Amino acid sequence: MNENKENETINTKIVKLDPDNIDYNIIKEASEIINKGGVVVFPTETVYGIGADALNDEAVDKIFKAKGRPQDNPLIVHIADYNELYNLISDIPKNAKLLADKFWPGPLTMILNKKDVLSDKITAGLKTAAIRLPVNKIALALIRESKKPIAAPSANISGKPSPTEARHVIEDLMGKVDMIIDGGSTDIGLESTVVDMTSEVPMILRPGKVTKEDIINVLGKCDYDPSIIKNDDKLIPKSPGQKYRHYSPKARVILYKGSIEKIIEKINNDYEKFSSEGYKAGIMSTVQTDAYYIGKTKIMVGDRTKPLTISSNLFKVLRDFDHMEIDLILAEQVDDSGLGKAIMNRLSKASSQTIILRKGDTPLTQGESLWDRRNVPVRRWNMNILFVCTGNTCRSSMAEGILKFFLKENNIENINVSSAGISAFEGQQANENAIKVLINKGIDIKNHKARQLTEEIIKDSDLILTMTGGHKKIITSALSEYSDKVYTLKEYALIVNNESTEDENLDIDDPYGMDIKTYKETENEIEEQLVKIIKALDKL
Repeated sequence: MNENKENETINTKIVKLDPDNIDYNIIKEASEIINKGGVVVFPTETVYGIGADALNDEAVDKIFKAKGRPQDNPLIVHIADYNELYNLISDIPKNAKLLADKFWPGPLTMILNKKDVLSDKITAGLKTAAIRLPVNKIALALIRESKKPIAAPSANISGKPSPTEARHVIEDLMGKVDMIIDGGSTDIGLESTVVDMTSEVPMILRPGKVTKEDIINVLGKCDYDPSIIKNDDKLIPKSPGQKYRHYSPKARVILYKGSIEKIIEKINNDYEKFSSEGYKAGIMSTVQTDAYYIGKTKIMVGDRTKPLTISSNLFKVLRDFDHMEIDLILAEQVDDSGLGKAIMNRLSKASSQTIILRKGDTPLTQGESLWDRRNVPVRRWNMNILFVCTGNTCRSSMAEGILKFFLKENNIENINVSSAGISAFEGQQANENAIKVLINKGIDIKNHKARQLTEEIIKDSDLILTMTGGHKKIITSALSEYSDKVYTLKEYALIVNNESTEDENLDIDDPYGMDIKTYKETENEIEEQLVKIIKALDKL
């Protein structure tokens, strides 16, 4: 077997295994490497791991050398049976048993008080150890055949994106390990959730597929460790991924946070700016936003409504951008609830800059006074009116319901009113608070179904009224031929009344996630604008 000496190249053997039809001759060969103090890379359901005998310090040291991993960064010990805990852990709390019953085998790592059999090499000198029982069939077969607990961090050069395919491991660790088992793509694509079970309230040290809500459902309590929110160079890490910069590709990652329309607008602007400066930029888009980056270098990471599609592709996409020799990766924020918390944790650690977009950060128009457009012909009755917001469950759905109500009350016919969203989830119902504030006024939008905005919908509309300047710009930038019929709702209300739009806030803010009072304020603001428009058009 190869000795992993300093700067010595190892003759790495690469083998393929089908997890549903395992060749146990290969497993036996791999286990012999483990038992002789060697290093084997194997797949798990989360990412690929670089494994060695957890009870052999010399073998464990090879992991640190192969990865270039700091010695104060503890390793996760993998077992194949719950009863193995008793050999490694001095105290197993009742809550740990409950979590194991629910989530093992699976993507959950628990921090527990260790026995002396686990050395300081594994735990970075701590009195606790990180233990996991994976569900991947190849991983379990290797651990069982080895008859040893296997220490296995992610199989990448320290700091780089974790590997989700064998080719990623080959890029990083070829010639540094004894064997690489290619078991195909991993399922989850993000490392396991790590929860500290030594504190009174279980604390999540690293978010993953098993969420805070999942743990609360079992134990009734759980919280996030402050280290997830605040980086601290003086932190003594109890878990992998806590202290050091992780998951970083060669390219610089810029993370954009804010409303989706402002993110899209800012990314489009920055892409052009960086390109003009000679940088090669790439956009990490989603199913819902990909169409708004026409003609730009981009990779779709997944579907916002299916976070697992994003988590399983995230590290792969970061590596793919490196293969494209991209200088700058422009990444969108995703919803940080559930699995999204783990996705945003990895994106934040991978990024070198975060841009937070708030109200007024981006000019609504560039080099143009909206007042100059006040003489645009005002559209008369007999038309198709379309309201547009982000998700088509709050503002635009309320505007559609209010205008339809007004038209019916005033016996105005030949007006077709509809709504759609820039990044809507097709078929989603109107927000509960939006329904409540309108039902009090005799307007029922319970049957509203969200629609994704398309070019066909835009083409069929005579007048498009958006809730913000950001929405407007997304439409007019992507489909400039329709610019003459797109206005913000507030802008149009001013124009038809021959009032100046200069120095005016032309946005109606998104009430999503706010209380019922905010929804009432938003409804009143929309109603006020529609009343202005109807009264002005009635005079013509």
